[in-house]
Amino acid sequence: MKYLFVLNPKSFWHKWKLEQVLASIHGFCKDSGDYVIHVSRFPRDSVGFIRYTAAALPEGTALRVFAIGGDGILFDCLNGIMGLPNAELGALPYGHTNSFMRGFGRKSKSLFRKIDQQISAPAIPMDVIRSGSNYALNSCAIGIDAAAVHNARAIHQSLEAGGPFSQWMGRRFYDNFYYMGALPACLNTGLLHQRYEVEVDGEDYSGQYRGILIANGAYYWGNKCPAVSARPTDGLLDVIFARSAGRLRSMSLVPLYAAGRYKRFPADFVMKRARRIRIRAADTFLVNCDDIAFYDNECTIEVLPGAIRFVNVSKQRYGEP
Repeated sequence: MKYLFVLNPKSFWHKWKLEQVLASIHGFCKDSGDYVIHVSRFPRDSVGFIRYTAAALPEGTALRVFAIGGDGILFDCLNGIMGLPNAELGALPYGHTNSFMRGFGRKSKSLFRKIDQQISAPAIPMDVIRSGSNYALNSCAIGIDAAAVHNARAIHQSLEAGGPFSQWMGRRFYDNFYYMGALPACLNTGLLHQRYEVEVDGEDYSGQYRGILIANGAYYWGNKCPAVSARPTDGLLDVIFARSAGRLRSMSLVPLYAAGRYKRFPADFVMKRARRIRIRAADTFLVNCDDIAFYDNECTIEVLPGAIRFVNVSKQRYGEP
């Protein structure tokens, strides 16, 4: 087994914490096996490095890749290992949100940060979302959700570019940026009444929607949990359609939807469990996969059951209280 630690330095507010993590890796791994540390320089930087490392391994050697940081570096590492026969994925949560890791329980963060347990823990099959050439663990969002997250990320980046106080504000109120980003999205009439041609496992779900969420995991953008029943181990995706509505109605439903209470409003939301969703529109729309945004006017999103093996340090299954 070769261990590859992929680290995002931007996830660490204090330099001493970063040095502590590096010292912990060196201290434990120097006697336990072959290992490499890669410091990510920019988005997608790690994808090529993971594949380069895997290609250089002797035949029969397994590769366990650890994403150290938040959802962004986990996204990179996931896309790096896809298709590699002997690769496993682990995560040490040090980011702002670590949305996927929340599914293992609120108290699991400290457990998943232990290097010794990450090395020895078993890897379990985990479903993956495929959207074109991108892979995601949590969700793909279109419409209001995608715009809210996109706007929230812009707010956070503007604060990160400022001084120490604005950077502190960016970390302190990170979870609230979603609601700040949802406000201008709900004022966009074109976004609220976008017509989509939708096919869900061969069934026609075309219509006007203000948002469509395709969820493999329950959480996104930190503590937002609209798809409360989504599990990345059941071979299915939870698809939530938010029907078109006016500005005030849309804004009033955002916090309830983010808390997973959409079933109380059957006239506004429809949920369908599916394996493959095809979405088309006359206009280009924003697609957000695990907080990574891109534009398209057609996309096919499907679940790949048990596509990867994920290192589970926790003693409980995903979604257990």
